[in-house]
Amino acid sequence: MSPRLDLPIAVASWLVGFAWVGLAGSWTPLAILATLAAGRLALGDAGTRRLLRPRVGVLVLGAVGGVVMVGATYGLYRALVPLFPALPGATRGLYGLLNAAGYRPKALGALVVWLSFCEELVWRGRPLNDASDAPTSDPLHGWAVARVAAVALLYGAATLASRSLLLGAVAAGCGFAWGLLRVAGRSLWPAVLTHAAWDLAVLVVWPLS
Repeated sequence: MSPRLDLPIAVASWLVGFAWVGLAGSWTPLAILATLAAGRLALGDAGTRRLLRPRVGVLVLGAVGGVVMVGATYGLYRALVPLFPALPGATRGLYGLLNAAGYRPKALGALVVWLSFCEELVWRGRPLNDASDAPTSDPLHGWAVARVAAVALLYGAATLASRSLLLGAVAAGCGFAWGLLRVAGRSLWPAVLTHAAWDLAVLVVWPLS
């Protein structure tokens, strides 16, 4: 299937999935659609499979990225609360929308790890090939960062079907960070590991609010 269809398929799948999250608090349709979209790429695209070959360097980058991003999130949240008193209430509202409390911790943990893997394949795989494969010694050159930002904004916009502006903003910001890791490592593993660690920390182990 043409790579030109990757982003339209991703947008359509995530719009439907997050619309259902917003309506019913269930992630099941999103998980099914994400699995199908990721499976299409993992099984049908050799380039995506190459991005999943583990190497020590990219695994270390992913582990370090996860620690840094989780720490930065809690630090930034604490710094923003005094400036934006409505933030804790909005955050609790987002947790309620995502129905994080409606799942058992182990089930929620398994779900977010799997979705992290699928999301990175679909959103940071082939859509960022043009950025990571550019003939330059600097992986984070201007065009690459612009491409990462564009895909991150599209990723955030797709979550707005949940009717949460906060989720859209968080998704876009996180998507930008994960995209930079994907391009810098020329592998999906830094983004996958960082994404999974962040989701586990924020949604399962130590919710922000």
